[in-house]
Amino acid sequence: MYIIIDDRDIVAGGYATGLDREGVSSTGIEPAEFREWIGKTSDSDMHAVEAFLIGDCGEREALSRLMV
Repeated sequence: MYIIIDDRDIVAGGYATGLDREGVSSTGIEPAEFREWIGKTSDSDMHAVEAFLIGDCGEREALSRLMV
C-alpha cells in the first residue's frame, strides 16, 4: 500500500489512480487527515504500508517526522 499525501486532491487522486492501474494498492489523503489516520493506525496496518509519498503541502517536515 502506498499512501499519497498532498493538499491537492486532484494530484493525490491522479497518482493513486495511476498506481492502481499498475496493480499497486494506494490511496490519497490530505495532510490534516493523515495526522489523524497515523495516530489511529495499528502496527500491523502500518506494516502493510510500503511507501509514503509526500507531495505539495505546507507541513512536509512535520509529516515526515510522524512516520518514524
